[in-house]
Amino acid sequence: MTEIKVFEGITSVAFSQKLTSGSAYCEILDRIGKAGINLDMISADLAVNDTFCIGFTVDDEDLPRLLPLIKDKDISTPVINCGNVKFIIRSQSMINTPGFAARVFSELKNAGCVPILITTGVDEISMLVSDSDSADVGKAMAEMFE
Repeated sequence: MTEIKVFEGITSVAFSQKLTSGSAYCEILDRIGKAGINLDMISADLAVNDTFCIGFTVDDEDLPRLLPLIKDKDISTPVINCGNVKFIIRSQSMINTPGFAARVFSELKNAGCVPILITTGVDEISMLVSDSDSADVGKAMAEMFE
């Protein structure tokens, strides 16, 4: 059985820092947690040219409280994208079915959608898409898993 959950009003945040500047991102994540803001879809890129990039999502309603917490001289100006939709696809089939994720991403392509952010787990794919793409993605996922 495959379960699809949809969450609206999601903001993505991404920034980078030089590895030589210490662990500013750890301090920022700690401040966010202490403020009671829930992060989701945390994603980190491999370091390239001594630069570490991290991204995550929060509820749109948490953005006013988040903004002062992510100011830091050791990170790049954060890239913030509000008003998105998160789709979570959970299926035990992911565990032992090669190509499961490939099918999902092919359907996204067929729907004309490029995800903003993707995270995965053992039995789950989370995709952040723009609000304007969400109806097409929802239809494609519903048809795929009928």
